[in-house]
Parts: sequence; C-alpha cells; structure tokens
Amino acid sequence: MIDTPVLIAYRNGEPDAVAFFASMRQIGRPDCSQITALALIAWCQDALDLSVVQNFLTLLDVHAITAHTMRRAQRLLGSLPPPCGLTPDDAIIAATAIEHSLPLYTLDPARFANLPGLATIQPY
Repeated sequence: MIDTPVLIAYRNGEPDAVAFFASMRQIGRPDCSQITALALIAWCQDALDLSVVQNFLTLLDVHAITAHTMRRAQRLLGSLPPPCGLTPDDAIIAATAIEHSLPLYTLDPARFANLPGLATIQPY
C-alpha cells in the first residue's frame, strides 16, 4: 500500500518517487487506499489535471473504504495515547493496509510505528 505523500511526490515528478513507482509497477499493480485516490483528485488544479489523475488511478489497485475499515481505523486511533500524531486519513490508510495484509510504503514510518499488525517500509 502506497501512502499518499509518496504518490503526491510521484505526481510532482520527484525523481526518487518516480523511480520507486516504476519499480513497483514492474512487480504488479501498486495498491493504495481510496482515501489516497480522493486526496489526489482533490489536489487537482483544473480539468486536464483531473483527467491525468483519473487515468493514473487506473494503474493502481484502489482499495475501498468499508465500514469495517472505518471501525478498524477508529480502534487504531483509540489505541494510541494522545496526542497520537496520526490524522484520520493516516488511520484509514493504515487500517486498509492491515486489512489487506499489505506493507505500507511511507516516507515517515515512525508516524505509524505504534500500530500493531502494520509493517512499514520507507521506499527511498
């Protein structure tokens, strides 16, 4: 599962992110959470950008946010001592990764360090 900041870096053309995404594509279809797809769409500046993002999303396996995912995200946030340092989006992405038994490729593994059942990998 690729975290939102990694895909934003890819969309911005950052060389490390581009190389990482290319390597993931050689293995298969990269995974992301539906919340990441929504973030990418929300950041679009115009209709052309939206079209590019929608085409880009066809290259990914976008995992739906289910009621079960939301309950798991709530439990994850509730299990951390305040202030937990995670956003609701972070919790949804982590819950999605856990539900699908996927590692989370993130630029900030320490942010997710206290979540049981989540493996994190810093991609570059």
